[in-house]
Amino acid sequence: MRPHRHLAIRALACLGLAAALYTGLELGIRMAADVAGLWGVVAASALFPATIAGAPLLALAWGQWVPAVVVYGGGLAGGVLYARHREATPAPESSPTS
Repeated sequence: MRPHRHLAIRALACLGLAAALYTGLELGIRMAADVAGLWGVVAASALFPATIAGAPLLALAWGQWVPAVVVYGGGLAGGVLYARHREATPAPESSPTS
């Protein structure tokens, strides 16, 4: 692969991961605000890894499947693209020294 293609794949992977992260955090903070008000927002912000992971599951339990697909699908797609990029990156070639 050409270097520009590697850069494009890596950028796409990072964009997918960032979109999934932002969507999960925003969803979790909004749900916490609806349920517990200001203290829910404070708790969701302080415990943001659990908020990102758990909010789509709660939305799924409430019958809203789109947030779960966006957060988990975006994270999975970005992770797979990033892993494939790392796997396809060629090792630096060593030259003979004699």
